[in-house]
Amino acid sequence: MVSLVLGTSSLAHGDIAVSMYGDVDGVLKTTGTRAGTEDGFSAAKLDLFATTTVDRWLFLAETMFEAGDENSFALDVERVEIGYLYRNWLRVLVGRFHSAIGYYNDAFHHGTYFMVPAERPTMVEFEDGGGLIPAHNVGIHVDGRFAIGDDHVHYDVELANGRAADPLEIQNNHDTNRPKSVNLRLRYEPAGSLDGLVVGANLYFDGIPGGPPPTDTGEVTAVGHGRLHEWIVGAHAAYFEHDLHFVTEAVMVQHTELETGARVRTYAAFGEVGRAFDKVTPYARYEWTRFPREGDTFYAKTADDSYQTASLGVKHATSDNIALKAQAAVTFLRAPGVDPLVTLTAQVAFAF
Repeated sequence: MVSLVLGTSSLAHGDIAVSMYGDVDGVLKTTGTRAGTEDGFSAAKLDLFATTTVDRWLFLAETMFEAGDENSFALDVERVEIGYLYRNWLRVLVGRFHSAIGYYNDAFHHGTYFMVPAERPTMVEFEDGGGLIPAHNVGIHVDGRFAIGDDHVHYDVELANGRAADPLEIQNNHDTNRPKSVNLRLRYEPAGSLDGLVVGANLYFDGIPGGPPPTDTGEVTAVGHGRLHEWIVGAHAAYFEHDLHFVTEAVMVQHTELETGARVRTYAAFGEVGRAFDKVTPYARYEWTRFPREGDTFYAKTADDSYQTASLGVKHATSDNIALKAQAAVTFLRAPGVDPLVTLTAQVAFAF
């Protein structure tokens, strides 16, 4: 009993910092006809973000209260990470994390206040938002930063459960097949006149189990797929300096069905740029995604689902806690005879 008391009393306690993020949106979508018009308001997300550090240890937990299509809130644990910082060149994290794929996914998390546009680019949306990448993963993440003269090189290595048969599912409790996903990212960060620039590349591969169609959204009719081998190759660049905001990414996703050898590739890219004038930042974004002619059974997409989207907007940081955004976007689908979709968004984003 004495040893238990002494052991308990010697525990080190870190200060816990808790933040809240979220947004309230008003959205109008129209193809120019009454039948093709939707509008409404949304207060669907409340994000609780908690961190604490003790010596070289870090704990992070991010919990989202999010409303689904049935208009009721559900609890979703977005990130749970325990990390140890040994040196600048070696940090180890275990848990559920945002995959180090490209730039956007682990630079901008669930708080839209910190982004310039009103939402993430579609290709790097989270799993339930129709993104192409495995945005969340469960496993081990290792990263570090080396100095090369005045410049730096940053590396990331991840070993994780990877994808399930359904692209909307995240394998939180166990892996449904033995192969693990491996993700490698390498970045170059120059100094001097190019300080603020990040240029990097990714290589991700995984084995995906066969299974039934993706979760039915009422928008597609899909067939199941066999066991797949997945490759994701990407490159990205970002620059944040002198009030400039610039991010661009491109990926190629290859799925190979192991039983038949059939191989399909999906290509996607986006670029966004903004310029801050005091508290006001006008911005523009262009997105392009091309699905294979044969279709991709994992994504349940065909060539007709390929699209281009152009967006224009403005962000006004009214305070350190509130940002107002207005955005207009038009999406052109490759499918013949489909009218362009115009989306108007007004957003109040908060971070406390």
